[in-house]
Amino acid sequence: MQELFGKVDNLECFTHPKFNEKFKFMNEEQSINLARKVLEEFLKSSYKQIVVIESGTSPLISIIKKLEEYKKSNLNLMQIKIPRDLDFNLYKWFETYLSEEEFYSREKSLKKACEKFNLEEFISKEKFSIYDSIKDNKVYSQENKKFQEILKGTKLYEIFTNPFLIFDEYINAGTIIRNFNGIVRLFTDNPQFKLSAYCMFLDNPENYKKIAFTIYDNSTELEAYRNGAYPFENRIDLIEYYYFISKDNFQKVYLKDLKIGLENFNNNEFYNLLNEKISKNSILNKLKENLEENQVREYVSNNDIIRYLLKYLDEKVYGKNRISDFFDQVFELYAPSWSPMPVIFHLDYWNGFSKIQKDIENIASEILEDYKTYRLSILREAIESLEMNNKIWKEKIEGMI
Repeated sequence: MQELFGKVDNLECFTHPKFNEKFKFMNEEQSINLARKVLEEFLKSSYKQIVVIESGTSPLISIIKKLEEYKKSNLNLMQIKIPRDLDFNLYKWFETYLSEEEFYSREKSLKKACEKFNLEEFISKEKFSIYDSIKDNKVYSQENKKFQEILKGTKLYEIFTNPFLIFDEYINAGTIIRNFNGIVRLFTDNPQFKLSAYCMFLDNPENYKKIAFTIYDNSTELEAYRNGAYPFENRIDLIEYYYFISKDNFQKVYLKDLKIGLENFNNNEFYNLLNEKISKNSILNKLKENLEENQVREYVSNNDIIRYLLKYLDEKVYGKNRISDFFDQVFELYAPSWSPMPVIFHLDYWNGFSKIQKDIENIASEILEDYKTYRLSILREAIESLEMNNKIWKEKIEGMI
């Protein structure tokens, strides 16, 4: 069952309905060329402090850091996760990004401030566009003042109260930038930064003073895809870690740390059982019947259902935890690509599974005890397969730089 967690190919089989073309992700040589281009733009921007939005940028940044031009520069790259959903644990976010000394000297005051603070209300629930996020004209409440006092003297405070450049792979709807606009106000009322990206989905970026550079925009979208689509979005295997985020958690989880002490069985017996249950209950046919996009219908297989079952089973048995979240990340890894394919492909994939939830629950109820037996062995197999993807990729990159 190696293909269950093997090579990622969630783009080349699809034809883009708008451009009526098939696309490929950048290969290693193209990825290195992109890294050189982005580094060149960093240097041209004259900013010394670059704040990089995680996590799809991480493999690209790892290439940049290997380049001689970077090693000779005095750039400071700081990577930071800005969650898309605002109901995450802000206190744990501070714990992640402040140094141990900085955090523990402020622990009580931060905890008290976070308990009384609603980040979603502070940032706003109003509708917005990418243009609103870039302009950043929102008037914020004064609730941020207590955070600014608490955070004075931290490294993050120093970074956010001086000029810096933001970099992200895609700036599409503007959600992450909107959220960052609010979070940075917990450090300063007047952040001085500009935006940069691999691709911003807007018109005439040169008209916005807030934009330092974008390599592609609406007018060059097709060119971007033809030159090789950005290859690192959702690539937990190449990123090597993920963020476990919930109302109670904000934790950076490295795949290698999940592997400690895991069992090592032959999992084929369990996979055979799953395939038998899927076939007996015609789950694949039911999934296809509930998909609206023909190309997504042709794409799905038993493997997609098994990966969905793994994340469902784990949360069902053990609650929301780092491992169930890992299996969710793996499920997303093999889902139809977000970009450059239309968002509707990925959403249709999600919706298809939601419509057969009863069937998933029925199968899950029959195999709960089997799953408990094989859980840690499957986790080991999944991580080792993803690590092999990473090893092959790294060796190719190293051989070309």
